[in-house]
Amino acid sequence: MKERWDLKIKSSIWLIPSLYSLAAFTIATIVIWLDINHYEELKRYLPDRLLTSVDLAETILGSLAGALLTMTTITFSTLMVVLTTYSGQFSPRTLQNFIRDQVTLRVLGVFMGGFVYSVFSLLFIREQNDAHPVISAAVGVLFAFICLAYFAYFLQHVANSIQVNKLINHLTDEAMDAIDNMKKRVADKEEACRIMDKPDMEQSGDQVTILQAGKHGYAQLYELERLYKMACEEDCQIEIIKPIGSFLSRKSDLIKIYHQQEMKADFLQAVKIGSERVPMQDLEFSIQKLGEVTLRALAPGSNDPNTAIDGVRHIGMCLDEASELDGRYIVYYEGETPRVVIAQKPFEEVLYRTFYEICYSSRDRVSVLLAVFEALVEIAEKNKQEVKEKVQDFGQYVLGKLEEDILNETDKERVKEKFMTLESICEVSKTVTKLL
Repeated sequence: MKERWDLKIKSSIWLIPSLYSLAAFTIATIVIWLDINHYEELKRYLPDRLLTSVDLAETILGSLAGALLTMTTITFSTLMVVLTTYSGQFSPRTLQNFIRDQVTLRVLGVFMGGFVYSVFSLLFIREQNDAHPVISAAVGVLFAFICLAYFAYFLQHVANSIQVNKLINHLTDEAMDAIDNMKKRVADKEEACRIMDKPDMEQSGDQVTILQAGKHGYAQLYELERLYKMACEEDCQIEIIKPIGSFLSRKSDLIKIYHQQEMKADFLQAVKIGSERVPMQDLEFSIQKLGEVTLRALAPGSNDPNTAIDGVRHIGMCLDEASELDGRYIVYYEGETPRVVIAQKPFEEVLYRTFYEICYSSRDRVSVLLAVFEALVEIAEKNKQEVKEKVQDFGQYVLGKLEEDILNETDKERVKEKFMTLESICEVSKTVTKLL
């Protein structure tokens, strides 16, 4: 349930600005209440320069309301420019990284909060008939300085965000966080949760019920703890057929249940299906976004091989971490009984989907192909033998993509040297495994 709320909050762009606006409305109410009911105490403890007449306060707050609305408009315009840059220059999938960025939402929230404070203070201050000074204008000026500081910070943030190296590092961190969260989930459960080959689920006398998705979209979230609790209560075993991030139609088989009695729980309530992929549990999605940024750098209009090389190196690092889940299953146990089994995508499929377009676009670019082989060497170097063999097979696929008619002999030799390094790592490991 926590993950579902986390996903909902991150998907709701309006939430943080609304909270800031509500906080500003509360501050306006408190300040006006102090001005009306506790003027003598304020005069005793605050400097006279912070207190202004009602007429001057109305003038200041009116000016601030107009200025803050203008700054909010400028911020939105800047945001649209950045979104256009992200979509056209990097990848449409990276838009959500900037839209849901906490800095962006907080800046919008501060500007909207400042405007809300100024407008509501104007509304309330008109009801005050006393001639004594008020503090509302001083608080409004403080809001204005805060908004100005946030505006400067926002400009710096935008300047950093549109740098492709910053985006690549951010996407890498996002992928690493998803991988680390998955590993942490398994580590926290100790023996109750394991990464392993598929266990034997069906027992004699079991009935098998297959639940279909019921609507189309991407599998965004599986509430695994909730599914585990439901499986224990119903005394059944659950196999999630489709890995996270899979596209589902309404008739797609999603959950297979092994049970011996009638079930009352609605297991589909613990599954979130949406119109787009999200990186919360989807290890492949962030890696896919890195691949798209790399591809844009290889496009004829961009022609930026250094960015492509940087992207390939970061992809290799992420794939190295993700290789531990190589087509295996995350299994939740109750005692010795597997209760929930979740399929993971085979590593060779993730490797192919990530690199095949990059290899095709860079078949005549030696520097990028060398970076791909370096990434494959990094993945294979300290990995298990099954992964080494899959990486070696993919290395042969990449070698077959070479444009023999375009590359000269020196370029071919450099690429083949990298491939031989990859093969030697895999072959040495294979020999050691046989000897053991």
